Amino acid sequence: GDTIVQTTKNSSDDVKKLAKWVQNQRVFYKYYINGDTKHIKQHRITALDNLGFVWNVFEHQWNANFEELKQYYAEKKTFEVPKRQNSKLATFVLTMRNAMKKRNEGIVVQKDVTLTEERIDKLNSINFHWGLKRPPRKQKVPAINMLTDYDQQYQLLASFKEEYGHLKVSKMLQEWVKGESEPSNKEYKRLPAFVAAIKKEHDAYREGKPSILNEERVEQLTALGIKWKKPLNEPRKNTRSKEEDPNRETRKRRKTDDEAGDSAYEATAVNI
Repeated sequence: GDTIVQTTKNSSDDVKKLAKWVQNQRVFYKYYINGDTKHIKQHRITALDNLGFVWNVFEHQWNANFEELKQYYAEKKTFEVPKRQNSKLATFVLTMRNAMKKRNEGIVVQKDVTLTEERIDKLNSINFHWGLKRPPRKQKVPAINMLTDYDQQYQLLASFKEEYGHLKVSKMLQEWVKGESEPSNKEYKRLPAFVAAIKKEHDAYREGKPSILNEERVEQLTALGIKWKKPLNEPRKNTRSKEEDPNRETRKRRKTDDEAGDSAYEATAVNI
């Protein structure tokens, strides 16, 4: 029904050759409209036009999607297309909305989804809704920019410590979310993210990587009560070497004596 020749792994050699020829005609046509007429002549363009040849596949697909959306709206009175019902059309609607959003933000998008004035006029002609009916979900905890928000967040953390007497911000957040209590300052809900971020920054600082922390800030946070992760080369509890554990041999002899006593008891029990 059209001149868009698609191929698959199982396509015959003849179909693959035809698809390549069709692709070449489109390339030659681009040359032609740009002034290079040696690859294709006007009489061939006319002959292909008479066949209904598709010179621009993306434009053809866009128009086909538009007509399908127009028909869908006429029947359903909505532009909210369930993906499970019509995945292709739902993707088209989402793509157009995202393209308009990026256009408004001044972001250049790919050529096949660019909203030209003509396309915008077409969509507006059917009263296309550029935004979703559902309002976007509100972010529960605003994101923290460590470069610009550090000083403010540090002061907030210091205030929290002064009020609650500890820095267990994650534990308090769980209580607030469950409704067991309410924070005196709603901004306190951002502190768990801040504490987690500065601990990551401290790891980078300790490894000599770029970090927003410096020696002064580390000392400041340590004095406030932040507990840092111990370096990997620092011994943990119960991991002391032989030299650092003077009682190791005493415990070993005691264990040996206990085992010997157990063996003697078991032998006596057998003889009895």
